[in-house]
Amino acid sequence: MSFVKKALQAFPGQVVEKRLLQDALFHRVPRFVVEYLLAKAGGGPEAVEKVRRLLEERYIGPGHQEWLKDQLLRKGRLVLIDRLEVKVDLATASYQARLPSLGEYTADVDPSLPERHPGVLYGLWGTLELSYEAGTGRVRIRQFIPFQASLTSLDPFLRGRAAFSEEEWTDFLLASVGLNPEPLTPRQKLLYLARMAPLVEPNLHLLELGPRQTGKTYLLRNLSPEAHVISGGKVSPAVLYYDLRIRKPGLIPTYQVLVFDEVAHTAWEDPSILSILKDYMESGQFSRGGRTLVAEASLVFLGNADRPEPPLTRVLPQGLKGDTAFLDRIHGLLPGHEFPKISPELLYQGPGLVVDYLSAALKRLRSLGFDPELALPPGLTQRDVRAVRKWVSALLKLLYPNRDWPESRVQPLTELALELRQRVYCEMSYYNREEFPPRGPCPPKPGAVLSEEGVTWEEVLTLLDEAYVPLFRALQEAGLPPPTEGPEDVPTAHGEMIQSLARWGEKRLFPKGSGGEGLEVEPDTPVERIRAFLGI
Repeated sequence: MSFVKKALQAFPGQVVEKRLLQDALFHRVPRFVVEYLLAKAGGGPEAVEKVRRLLEERYIGPGHQEWLKDQLLRKGRLVLIDRLEVKVDLATASYQARLPSLGEYTADVDPSLPERHPGVLYGLWGTLELSYEAGTGRVRIRQFIPFQASLTSLDPFLRGRAAFSEEEWTDFLLASVGLNPEPLTPRQKLLYLARMAPLVEPNLHLLELGPRQTGKTYLLRNLSPEAHVISGGKVSPAVLYYDLRIRKPGLIPTYQVLVFDEVAHTAWEDPSILSILKDYMESGQFSRGGRTLVAEASLVFLGNADRPEPPLTRVLPQGLKGDTAFLDRIHGLLPGHEFPKISPELLYQGPGLVVDYLSAALKRLRSLGFDPELALPPGLTQRDVRAVRKWVSALLKLLYPNRDWPESRVQPLTELALELRQRVYCEMSYYNREEFPPRGPCPPKPGAVLSEEGVTWEEVLTLLDEAYVPLFRALQEAGLPPPTEGPEDVPTAHGEMIQSLARWGEKRLFPKGSGGEGLEVEPDTPVERIRAFLGI
């Protein structure tokens, strides 16, 4: 690939070989954590052993809390790598920390910690020091260093970008987030950049409905600690906006990007949620409990749809389906059926930017204004114009952060932005032709590939951890039908995200020790036990 030779020279110290992430131990923690550690260890093959040893020594994981308490009792202190989440206890005017490694046991936190790192109120990965105080019998967080890069200046990033042509830079961006650009068409590359757009453009709200296993959450979940994923379940005003009881900002004021994954399975039971949501999507602010809060979070709604013909939004849950006021606030509908399914050939193995560094650069680009002159067709509403401008701004930030784009490039990006907004308009026109009379052709384009229901055994086998492949081949050979879905991110009762192995209907298999609500299996679990659990 033409960008490979330039990568190390353009971004010294910020490039890592993506193939190094294949170590099975690395799959236990988020990708941005692993790449952060690999980069700190040098970013080359020799870094793998250092990071593996570091994780073996300092990442305990759930299910070992008794051993951890024993070590604290004996040694008095421990240094760990873990996900720290801080809860506010109003009754005692104190802060309590929850760690997967400690299970239900909590640790005391100094009030200054959430002031320095607000992300800990919703969970933040880092290195932390635990100490045991024999006099009180309590555990305390003594020190916390988050895994999150910060840039004091964009200049090094901009200088690095200047070394690449647009084609090379596009390929390098995709490679940096783990996607092999070689099998992709120019249009598919742009669509992948559109998936990344919420990271660089504030208050850009998009919807993507398409086949399973196309990596709809892959980019955002793996690229940035500033993105938070909600996978189905109930949402409440306190969680999304502001918790009046403990006076804590919700997810929207806290994160840059909020992803509603499996949106069809999200329950919008409180009517006030949608009214506040629409207000926020329109104005960038919302009121709750007499308080008005301003936020810049981009909202991303993701779901599965079997066919690409309008109305794709028929799969939305009650409360969102057919609501043209909600749809009109969506800036673009991505053509989910044009994305290829994730396969080994689509996963990149060469050098790319450390995703935490890239995420920090994209974060700084969010506050900049990119507003070129656009040639727009007549008949657009103000919301149409605003949506198109946001899309063009986001794509230019990704492609030309130096603001040195050629004028000839603006129009093709404008046409893509118009198409993404037109897809939204087609959905609104389906539900209310009087208010939104048809204008122009509606998608899909000729040649769009339709998906089949469920996934195949081979698709599941390519996505599984290698240790579980023999077990799933045994399930296939025993005559079990292929799963409804392969590995998925699933929230636990404590709000932590874990990954399942597969799902048949509503029944899930999880790796042993993960704490998932389903059947936890090991690589040597008998097939008959799984068959009995599934009722097949």
